[in-house]
Amino acid sequence: MNTEMTISVLNSFIIINDARIKRYKTASTDTEESFLKKIFTNFQKTSQACKRQLSAEIIKLGGTPVEVKNTEGLFHEYWLKIAKVFISKDSEDIIYSCNRNDNIIIQTYYEAIYNNLGYLSNKQKAMLNDQYYLINDDHDMMKSLKI
Repeated sequence: MNTEMTISVLNSFIIINDARIKRYKTASTDTEESFLKKIFTNFQKTSQACKRQLSAEIIKLGGTPVEVKNTEGLFHEYWLKIAKVFISKDSEDIIYSCNRNDNIIIQTYYEAIYNNLGYLSNKQKAMLNDQYYLINDDHDMMKSLKI
């Protein structure tokens, strides 16, 4: 097994989970519904746990977990803050956006596992499959929400 490639593959899952955490953090601040805030916080915790598992596995392999930097510029962040004042998202829009985002993440997770089977041990495949199902369970809960 190519250890460098395995570390690279596992780091890609850290990036996927980091994007999911950021999306649900944003969704949590965008909504005023307390029950949604709680759900979004729980979804963040799912991906934080996935990141911890991935980081531990990468370290065990002698690698360094990727540190995801904020790729959005200062101007973009400033614009988002101003836009939030003028643009109000209702709960349906937030849920729709989160559902769409999780559809992409779930598909990416599946493809990343399937396309990299040769670089992963059976234990790593099992870990990633478990993570896939945890994220999919969150997504099923999100799809069931009716506002």
